[in-house]
Amino acid sequence: MKRKLRREFLNSVDLPLFVEIGEGPRKYVGDIIENLELSSVFLITGKTSYDLVAVKIKERIEEFLAGIHFVQGNGMEEVRNLVVDMGYKDIDGVMGIGGGRVLDIAKVFASEFNIPFISVPTVASHDGIASPIASFKEGGKPVSVTAKPPAAVIADLVILRHSPIRLLRSGYGDLISNTVAVKDWLLSREKTGEDYNEIAASMAVMPANLMLTSAKKLDLKQMSHLTMLVRGLILSGVAISIVGTSRPASGSEHKFSHALDFLGLGNGTHGEQVAIGSIIMEYLHEKHYGSGSWELMKQSLERIQAPTTAREIGLAREDVIKALLYAKRLRKKRYTILEDINPGREEFEVAVTKTGVA
Repeated sequence: MKRKLRREFLNSVDLPLFVEIGEGPRKYVGDIIENLELSSVFLITGKTSYDLVAVKIKERIEEFLAGIHFVQGNGMEEVRNLVVDMGYKDIDGVMGIGGGRVLDIAKVFASEFNIPFISVPTVASHDGIASPIASFKEGGKPVSVTAKPPAAVIADLVILRHSPIRLLRSGYGDLISNTVAVKDWLLSREKTGEDYNEIAASMAVMPANLMLTSAKKLDLKQMSHLTMLVRGLILSGVAISIVGTSRPASGSEHKFSHALDFLGLGNGTHGEQVAIGSIIMEYLHEKHYGSGSWELMKQSLERIQAPTTAREIGLAREDVIKALLYAKRLRKKRYTILEDINPGREEFEVAVTKTGVA
């Protein structure tokens, strides 16, 4: 089978020039701005993030500050309005300080102006802190937008350690889902000849496997384990930049999560949804190809007290089956185990029973 190589991404890949992970790297924000040769930086943040974090950073970058915008949560409409409002301003950089919604708006805004984006996450709930993908909801439905990846990522572990534990658990769920995504990617390479990048795959899956093997002693409030999580999420985002698609970090488990979003089911976070989807898809991979361990995945999530059952994120058994069947209709060009074995209701019923998901 002839492989389709996408060499253009190997020839021109935008990657973060600076990545700072540690206790207190926010102190070096001014140095990073100078190293990026920026002089007029626009700050995008949220009210809570501003009071807790951004106000202190603002004091350090006052001489570079071109203005502040507090995110209202209107997705692409908010970005479009910002672009119009700031169209004639002399801005040469954007800094986002906050959670996923703030960083997504900041990265798309930076892409529209074609200027560097500095990512300062206040939570580590998914790999969007360093990826070139922004996710919004338009008309109640999830929409993904491709943007430029950050020029710098400043991950202050002191800030992240004090973020809600539910969001750290969500970040763990998003990270370990990479193991399923890469299995699906390899499956597509074998069955369809899809291009596969070993460097990107390794960057996405190795930190996830490292955390899975540490499952018995995992504590996300410990600095060493929090560092592993944040480093893994950043590497996951970089892996996406290398290949130009979310393939290294999004497979059948993300289709399940997207199905829940499209159908408006449950109350789980993104990381919680993909984690439960990963348990189900890992079971199917293990059953059909002898690859992986859904039990280890489930035990690791239980260890950090993340949801592993439908009930914990507001889903009934029938909701899970409905979402699994709907997932088969999404992104059909992205070949996964769902396309390969084409499971029906009966197989899904067995899977959610065997894994204890529902």
